[in-house]
Amino acid sequence: MKQLLLPSVSRPLSLLGGLLLLVLSAAAQQNVQLPYFFSNDMVLQRQQPIRFWGTAPAKTTFSISFAGKKQTVKADNKGQWQVSFPAMEAGGPYSLSVQSDSSFTLSNILVGDVYLCSGQSNMEWSMIKTFNSAYELAQANYEGIRFFTTPRIPSSIPQSNTLPANWKTCTSENAWEFSAVAYYFARDLFERYKIPIGIIHSSWGGTASEAWTSLPALQAHPDFQQKVNSLLEANRQDSTLDKRYQRYLAAQEKLRQEMLLADPGLVNNWAAPAYNDADWKTMQAPGYLPPADSSFRGIVWARKKIFLPASMASRDLRLTLELLMERNTTYINGQEVGMVNWGGRCIYRVPATCLKEGENTIAIRFETSKLTAGFNALAAENLFLTELASSPTPLTVPLAGDWKYKPSLPRPQVPLLAGSWPNFAGIPASLYNGMIAPFTPLALKGFCWYQGEANSERAYQYRSIFPLLIRDWRAQWKQPDLPFFFVQLTGFTGITNQPVEHPWAELREAQTMTLSTPRTGMAVIIDVGNPSDVHPTRKAIVGKRLAAEAAKLLYGDSSAQTSPLYKTHSIKGDSIRLQFSNALHGLVARGSGGPKGLAIAGADHHFVWASARVDGNELVVWSPEVKQPVAVRYAWTGSPVESNGANLYNTDGFPVSPFRTDNWPGITVNKK
Repeated sequence: MKQLLLPSVSRPLSLLGGLLLLVLSAAAQQNVQLPYFFSNDMVLQRQQPIRFWGTAPAKTTFSISFAGKKQTVKADNKGQWQVSFPAMEAGGPYSLSVQSDSSFTLSNILVGDVYLCSGQSNMEWSMIKTFNSAYELAQANYEGIRFFTTPRIPSSIPQSNTLPANWKTCTSENAWEFSAVAYYFARDLFERYKIPIGIIHSSWGGTASEAWTSLPALQAHPDFQQKVNSLLEANRQDSTLDKRYQRYLAAQEKLRQEMLLADPGLVNNWAAPAYNDADWKTMQAPGYLPPADSSFRGIVWARKKIFLPASMASRDLRLTLELLMERNTTYINGQEVGMVNWGGRCIYRVPATCLKEGENTIAIRFETSKLTAGFNALAAENLFLTELASSPTPLTVPLAGDWKYKPSLPRPQVPLLAGSWPNFAGIPASLYNGMIAPFTPLALKGFCWYQGEANSERAYQYRSIFPLLIRDWRAQWKQPDLPFFFVQLTGFTGITNQPVEHPWAELREAQTMTLSTPRTGMAVIIDVGNPSDVHPTRKAIVGKRLAAEAAKLLYGDSSAQTSPLYKTHSIKGDSIRLQFSNALHGLVARGSGGPKGLAIAGADHHFVWASARVDGNELVVWSPEVKQPVAVRYAWTGSPVESNGANLYNTDGFPVSPFRTDNWPGITVNKK
């Protein structure tokens, strides 16, 4: 799901078409080739040997120079080669030069700390979608922060390279598409230590942890043995599946390009303000195509006339749309202002050069294959055009209501692949193979992980498969203690008024239990959620708390504080006294009315809301309804802040992690 904040652009080359051209270009220009993540502006890990590798014609001899040092390299019989340079301290910029029959140079390379950041949509969530993004993007100019965003690609076998992509320096123009969590993590570390930070971002929304774990590792887990053995057998029986899958994608894209060339809407410029849409049908936004056209799949155009005062037409504006979850392209007055390959909340920068005082025309080209065209917004206020600059009362033009629409061209279908099809993002190991494996020879400082939502219904299983992923990645990098930082799930899934069992509470518990794995750290963000939106927008807090974990573990920063964790308890009469780690200077209950979000139970396992008081760095909990208490739970529901006011922090401002003192069977124990 991708959002844009871009100036007006010419119609972009399709994603796959562009990638294929880049592949052909690289092959044509270089006999000696490096993986795509070796590019201009990259960051290499300090204080570890610096390794380069790639391919060349078999037995070819050439030289590589880096940071003033030169080495001679010879490819082996299979055309593989690698070379190592001595470890370096943070610094740069440096250049990497390859001298061969077709020489080339990569420049502006820094040496610093490199982190691989992965997970599902909350890690993927781009800067432009976040709280106060206009202000934050205007400040996002850091020469010492670089990003490599891995293109999405599943695979049935481990890959040695990614799809074409390149490193980008952190500027206001580039940062809009960066992972917001990873950006704020990098920014906090860079501002603390002034060490270059490189982020390799590999994530995919809606994916489970097993998709990011290698098949050999999963094969050792009893819940996945049968599925893994089936996948391995499918791979043995059909070694051409990956190649056929790539041909399938290319065929899809070829048909799409042909469809675009034949689209009457593009041929006749239906986006132009002067185009006459008087005979078009009407649909409502928010909403989808009316029943008469709801089954249409292909290209659908929609148009709306709006009126802008001179004060808005003379400046850049921000267009917010909640669109169908497929490819969409948006135009204003005939100029393209943005395109997304996967819809959702789309935010575009609209330059003043394509606006005018008075009547303006917004046009959207929907390309549908599985869903009907339309607007996803549940509320009309999610569709608007407003001033770009932050303001308490920005001028805004609502876009809800009547839109004209017209189906343009039906979509041709590509025949599905015959046989099994392991190249799907939900299949075990598919994303490890395509988006993690290529980086395993690369030296890193550590990992950052924000995932778990897709595994929440199997939370008990997550107790074992999440640590398995950590061990697997460390084994693949051949570093058994490589640091691993992760984000605990925030609040979501609605509001409950009574103590309940909840899968998200159990998933958070599984994440907390993973801290028993050495050299891990967990950012607690229970206080930044939204009970009705799985993608909370205050990502700066998330990144900052992740950075605090890294500062404490990796940089020896004694000033770095983290969230209190339940440690132990004792029962005294009708109350339970709880002790915590990371609460050296005490606990506090924010707001009025004392500590909230606590429930207490006796041997009958029946929980009721509890009273509590803070006693330094301890907490005393009781209820007149439970005379002989045996267990306490805190923030034990989907959205604990909104449901029951969970409000415990340490004096450094970090929220207490949700916990329970009991080990009674939960609701996800037998779910696999």
